[in-house]
Amino acid sequence: MKKKDWLKFGIMMAIIVAVLVVDLVTKYVFDARLENGESVTVIPKLFNFRIVHNYGAAWGMLAGKQVFLIVLTFVFLAIFIYYYIREKNKSWLLNVTFGFLFAGCLGNLYDRLFFGYVRDMIEFDFWKSFPIFNFADVALSVGVVLLIVYLIVYFVRDSKAKKGNKKND
Repeated sequence: MKKKDWLKFGIMMAIIVAVLVVDLVTKYVFDARLENGESVTVIPKLFNFRIVHNYGAAWGMLAGKQVFLIVLTFVFLAIFIYYYIREKNKSWLLNVTFGFLFAGCLGNLYDRLFFGYVRDMIEFDFWKSFPIFNFADVALSVGVVLLIVYLIVYFVRDSKAKKGNKKND
């Protein structure tokens, strides 16, 4: 592996560690200080911290299906690892994307394995129907958006390369 590739890999690992630390520490602090369902107003009419034990995924979907969600997380992690290993051009964008995706998956996987639920605590006060979430969820959302950007860039670049090859034929 080239020096530049090691640096990109190091950035990915730093993102994973930083997000996991923030996620697990905030979950621990709020779970230790608040009872399930209790909230603390941070900015009135904007957002609160409300600890909720989520036995499902977003909006409580698949509640009680912890084994399925755990298996699904391992499947996604395996797919990400396979793709990462297979990808020859490990761009900065790919490394940052996978850093957020791995961290988000691992943060919520930890909760599901050790608690049987995910500890969520960030609540939008102005949007009551939006699910309460945590920093792992934020990392997953950022990772998915970056993955979409990466795939668009990849397919545009691939399309241009194929057009260039056809002109040379």
